Amino acid sequence: MNIYTLTLNPSVDYSFYVPEIKFDDINRITHQRIDPGGKGVNIARMLLKLGEQSIPITFCTKDNSNIYPKILEKEGLIPIYIKIKEKIRNVYNFISEKGEILRFNEKGPKISYEEKKQLFKKIMCLNYKKGDIIAISGSLPSGFKKDTYKIILNKLKKFQLITFVDADGDVLKYAVESSPYIIKPNLWELERCMGEKIKNGRKLVSVVGNLLNKNISIIILTLGEKGTFVFTKEQILYGNVPKVKVKSSVGCGDAFIAGFLFSLKNNKNLKDCLRYAIACGTGKAKQEGTKMPDKKEVMGIYNKTTIFDVDYDWVLKNFVP
Repeated sequence: MNIYTLTLNPSVDYSFYVPEIKFDDINRITHQRIDPGGKGVNIARMLLKLGEQSIPITFCTKDNSNIYPKILEKEGLIPIYIKIKEKIRNVYNFISEKGEILRFNEKGPKISYEEKKQLFKKIMCLNYKKGDIIAISGSLPSGFKKDTYKIILNKLKKFQLITFVDADGDVLKYAVESSPYIIKPNLWELERCMGEKIKNGRKLVSVVGNLLNKNISIIILTLGEKGTFVFTKEQILYGNVPKVKVKSSVGCGDAFIAGFLFSLKNNKNLKDCLRYAIACGTGKAKQEGTKMPDKKEVMGIYNKTTIFDVDYDWVLKNFVP
């Protein structure tokens, strides 16, 4: 079984550390780091830390004017590149000692019609096996319509893959129409997808029920420090998030996904998948920039993480948005 990741809006992430973020004044940088970015790429980076060489699919500038492929390959990744004319975007993160983050994202490249054709051709020509996993995640660059993930999911159905989607707003809303196997919204993303506020447990139960009836097998709802739910038609799980000193929250969700997929590939039960996911996401929070934690650190957190079997009555009583 292989794990593929698809990143349509990759980036080079610059993280600048400052004592505090001051407006209308000088912010003095104490140190900085550069990491490859993009949600699917970050998933692949975390998987590699766990000992799993996945297959990332992403864009790359044709003339190599961007450092993106160099920093990817330096980490040991072996991506499938679709070459594009315009430059990969940069993302600038300014992080204070309190953990506050200011993020500035460049718009990124516009993908031409011919480049999109090359992407779809590449996706459809890969040597998939039944039961392979593909994680489709992140925002869309200019040139793509909001139903792009839906189109990709429909095209991939004939391969009988386990499809995982992590997206926001209309992109997720359209993707849901193609019944991906797993989705992982946070509360705000779920609200934007459904077009309504989720103010209590009763509303959450209703929304989740509607999504499960659309043939989505697993819904992972992340709530930050308030924990994580996993919903299926047969089971509901809740996991607490261990408290750690946060150095950077950027990429935590991607590390979480990597942990979940790593356990899923290794035939672990759903409870273990969630436990491993929380350990990876929490371990990432302790790292600077988008650096991923090593497996030893993940396992230390894994051993302190507790997952509970709950039911809808428990959700009704205990869910706090």
